[in-house]
Amino acid sequence: MKLMGRDIPARELLARIEERLRTRGLPTSEQVDVPEQGVEPRVDPLSFNLRALEENSDATRGLPLHTHRGGTGQLVLVAKWAFRKTCQVLINEALGRQRVFNGHVRDSYAQLSAEVIRLRAEVETLRAAQAAAPSQETPPAPSRARNTAKQGKASKE
Repeated sequence: MKLMGRDIPARELLARIEERLRTRGLPTSEQVDVPEQGVEPRVDPLSFNLRALEENSDATRGLPLHTHRGGTGQLVLVAKWAFRKTCQVLINEALGRQRVFNGHVRDSYAQLSAEVIRLRAEVETLRAAQAAAPSQETPPAPSRARNTAKQGKASKE
């Protein structure tokens, strides 16, 4: 592997990265157990996105408070919590229209998803009917090409 014109051995690089992760207490690329049931089933994107829109449609509901910092991070969390508790009425008022808009988006997405599902089913039935129906049209018989003036002279000679 080359990086900026220098040869860098990939195995050595990975070993150094894993060592740094281990010193910080983070997991490395060790073997992971595969679940017994195998790969998870395919998720329908239409229903997945609709569920995500439903879960996040209320803009007035705050996200969970968390921090990766120590000490001062806890103070920031307390300040955020206090702000939310004291100003929730103002937050609800400011984001009320956004909540209504998000509801309309969710409903529109649900209608469009239902229409896509209906159209897919219709296309499948049309394809099945087309495959089941015997070919009604017979291909046209090949016609003889007309001779051009040059071809006519060449054939006469």
